[in-house]
Amino acid sequence: MQRRMSGQNLGPNSPNKSGLGTGLNLEVDQLIVSLKKRILIPGLIVVGVLIWFSLCRAFYESYWSGTVHRVQTVDFNILHHTLPSTLSQLIVSGRDDQIQNVLDSTYGLFGLVVTDPTGNSILYQTDKVYRRKSWQKRLSPENLKTETEPFDLLTDPPPVSAAFQHLSPRSAGAVKVEGETQPGRVLGRVYYMRSYPPTLMEDLNNFLTTGFWELSGSKRGYLFITLASIFFCLVVVLLIWLRRRGIELKEKELEHIQKELEIRQRALAHLSGELANQKTRKAWLEKEAEHSYKRALVLKQSLERLRDSLALVSGQQAAPPPAQALDPQQLLKVRPPVHPPSALLEEIEMLIPALSDNAKALRSQAGLLQDYCQILENRQVEMHQLVENAYTRAQQVSDRFIDMRPGSTVNK
Repeated sequence: MQRRMSGQNLGPNSPNKSGLGTGLNLEVDQLIVSLKKRILIPGLIVVGVLIWFSLCRAFYESYWSGTVHRVQTVDFNILHHTLPSTLSQLIVSGRDDQIQNVLDSTYGLFGLVVTDPTGNSILYQTDKVYRRKSWQKRLSPENLKTETEPFDLLTDPPPVSAAFQHLSPRSAGAVKVEGETQPGRVLGRVYYMRSYPPTLMEDLNNFLTTGFWELSGSKRGYLFITLASIFFCLVVVLLIWLRRRGIELKEKELEHIQKELEIRQRALAHLSGELANQKTRKAWLEKEAEHSYKRALVLKQSLERLRDSLALVSGQQAAPPPAQALDPQQLLKVRPPVHPPSALLEEIEMLIPALSDNAKALRSQAGLLQDYCQILENRQVEMHQLVENAYTRAQQVSDRFIDMRPGSTVNK
């Protein structure tokens, strides 16, 4: 992710060490952020409809080509073993009403048709229709001959064993039973007609337009698939919203860290300037203290020499030569000094300690200033460490989440 810092990069060398998982998370976050509401909702609806349709198609194949087909196979296997004998007895007895009742016992879910011995004329057929016509559209002598389910012969005397049977509910077709055949007069044929399933679109239209809440047949499966698809879409929307919310919160945290980093950078710059000024002042004070100390030493030495000279002069005045040895003309009147030498010496003695104290005070002030500069240097090191920590936090947050602010880009 692109890092946007207002100040200069003060952090340590920290290359981007994101692994495969982090890169994948960044790509997912980039996709989530790039999705707008006007794109997200329609796109999610389209994806949900595609998933719903795919699941409905899979259920359609499983229900009609699997469950219903196997149930009809079991029914036909039972009828192969029982129906020829029953119908033969009813035909011999002349019970036409009972023949029709037997054929209508299927409720129209699949068809039973009785023809003459040649199969060219239909004598009896199932008259009931279960919700829709399916096998009835194929009801003709020509179509009966093309049915995949083999027909059984109705004989007199009635047959006692089945001529065809299914080996399992999943078998593709009935096989002929090897056994003894009983000769007899052929009374007719009985055909078994499977009910072909509706098309997928017809089945879905029936589910959506005729009470999709009905829990029967294929509608139950379509209802569960619809509810599961809606729940899936809602979960996806919730996860995307939570992820976007988390990214926004992290962006706010990143902005706060960046502002904190800028403030600390400005404080560090101010502290660096103040430290430079104090170092300059310290150097100047040390230089002035050194000069003052040297001037004090020179002045002290001068004053000591002056004191010695004054002491010598005062000693000479205290022991003058004998009067008889001096020329009376050479006798001069000496004007007495304004201040006595003792007072001047005392004043000089008082100035020397003051100068020494002044030099010591300057040195002490320079030492205090040096301690203050050391404290400022320690503060500068601490501030630099805080800036580095803030930079590291900002980099970690920016490497894991996408900058959603206007004008920001993403480094992959």
